[in-house]
Amino acid sequence: MKKVTDVSEKEKEAIEKLYAFIIKQMKAGSDKSVITQKLVEMGINKSDASHLVETVHTQIVKATKETEFTSSLLLPALLGGVLAAVVGGVIWGLIVIVTNYEIGFMALGIGGLCGFAVLLFSKGKRGLPLQVIAVFSSILGIFVGKYFFFFHYLKETLAKEYGVAVASNLSIFSQEVIQFFLDHIELTLSGFDILWVILAVITAWRIPKGFGIKL
Repeated sequence: MKKVTDVSEKEKEAIEKLYAFIIKQMKAGSDKSVITQKLVEMGINKSDASHLVETVHTQIVKATKETEFTSSLLLPALLGGVLAAVVGGVIWGLIVIVTNYEIGFMALGIGGLCGFAVLLFSKGKRGLPLQVIAVFSSILGIFVGKYFFFFHYLKETLAKEYGVAVASNLSIFSQEVIQFFLDHIELTLSGFDILWVILAVITAWRIPKGFGIKL
């Protein structure tokens, strides 16, 4: 079998497709002999098929083991996700306040930010626990953003109705304000918001997803 560096672009593309096929078969639970036989049935020389399957299998198993989640990384991943949620939410809130326009797709950015933060703080590990943390963080980030500009507009309203002195006494960490926000969260959500939240969750879920290979 030729080395990838010695082949044409068409051959490289064909090899990439074979790699993708082998990985798909591995995810489906097929063992090496079964995958090799399928490649032979596709017209590939048995020796080349066996070599290719062994090469891909070795690479995938190595990558899976290197990125396998360990419980010791749970707390760092959670801290990274929460940090990204707060930072992303505040930035989104500030953008809304400055532009006076709620940019819905920023929620998608929060999902991506939280997903990558979890991946970074877990040292590149992947797995279901990290996916759950990423999703939780993305939802938290969206809530932070919503609350941030909700509080801003609430304070503006109080200033107009009762004066700046009264409004200035209102704390962003006030339990009453937070509870009021949570009780009326549906008032801050539109149909498009729900769509962006779903997309943000999907984005966060996919980033720290494992390779799907059972060792």
